[in-house]
Amino acid sequence: NLDGEGVTVMVYDGGYGFSGHQDFGGRLTVRDSSGTSDHATHVAGTIGGDGSGSGGLYKGMAPAVTIESYGFEQEGGLSEGFLYTDPGDLEEDYSEAINSYGAVLANNSIGTNTAPNGFPCEWTGDYGITSNLIDSVVLGDLGGDIRIVWANGNERGSSNCGTSYNSTAPPACAKNHITVGAINSNDESMTYFSSWGPADDGRIKPDISAPGCQDDDDGGVTSCSSSGGYSNKCGTSMACPTVTGLSALIIQDWRNLYPGEPDPMNSTLKALLAHTAEDKFNQGPDCQYGYGSVRVVNAIEHVRAENHAELEIAQDETVEMLIFAEEPGMIKATIAWDDIPATPLVIPSLVNDIDLVVIDPNGTTHYPWTIDPSNPGNPAVRTHADHLNNIEQVQIDA
Repeated sequence: NLDGEGVTVMVYDGGYGFSGHQDFGGRLTVRDSSGTSDHATHVAGTIGGDGSGSGGLYKGMAPAVTIESYGFEQEGGLSEGFLYTDPGDLEEDYSEAINSYGAVLANNSIGTNTAPNGFPCEWTGDYGITSNLIDSVVLGDLGGDIRIVWANGNERGSSNCGTSYNSTAPPACAKNHITVGAINSNDESMTYFSSWGPADDGRIKPDISAPGCQDDDDGGVTSCSSSGGYSNKCGTSMACPTVTGLSALIIQDWRNLYPGEPDPMNSTLKALLAHTAEDKFNQGPDCQYGYGSVRVVNAIEHVRAENHAELEIAQDETVEMLIFAEEPGMIKATIAWDDIPATPLVIPSLVNDIDLVVIDPNGTTHYPWTIDPSNPGNPAVRTHADHLNNIEQVQIDA
């Protein structure tokens, strides 16, 4: 019985969505003069179209959300360095969406498209100026809380910079936003285009994955078109709004459970999605699927079970929590935090290093999953602390 009602979502895209599409029912408002974008309309439909024009067939994830639609604009017109060395109007648009229109969640199906655009391949994996800005926005530097979901990119679809690992283009290598890879909806197989990590400093990318294409039937995601009908598209641009729409449902349910309390932190949302995702490819997190394929029902049930906590931790402080396991089985603990923005292009990017361990009744210390950034195709291990990522997960199989 969740539909996203009461949740305001900012859609930041290559232009604004078509507000006249019947599936939005007046819930989408254009807030700038960037120009109509069919891509933005499609994205907004996946988040919050109500399916009116299709008898409900092409209904979005959260069909009652309020959508504030903005387009990325760069002074002087689009030029090399957009969303990397030049954040354009990101700060201006985000500030207005948060402070004037109450946006609490933002979808960003945009990036530099480094390989397709022929930009320098060494940009992939970089933590740049726009990544730094994104991290500061998540921390509330513009005056309000917002949760940011970002497409991890489609760089493997072009052979310009390779078709394997180390293909995440700016600004998806920021630390605090929730990056989304694209899988096929019919069998959850990996798409041919979805960018793979790690970031240049070894952090795992993407964070999670969601349906962004389909390798049977009509071959893609069908959603709203600026023509007033529907169109079919593939990309991490399509996976990202799936997660944004699902996140709106989580926020709505959180508000129902905790009336009058603050919405979940951006890092809490990231931890929930990663903790409850279905593991794919290698056991543990990897640089293809991240922590796995998103499972929103699991995430909402986890919130309702109140198996979560939001805490603050000081320098050199240790926080201990006791877990009661009623019967033998898997134990999983996930922590995430919104980190201080790092200096662009300086490795490592992590500023605050929180370390998660689980100590069992026998006194054995269990460490979080880590990957070998030099060999990202190898399975993750659980042998030592993680000093690179601002999300960590300990899993004890039995």
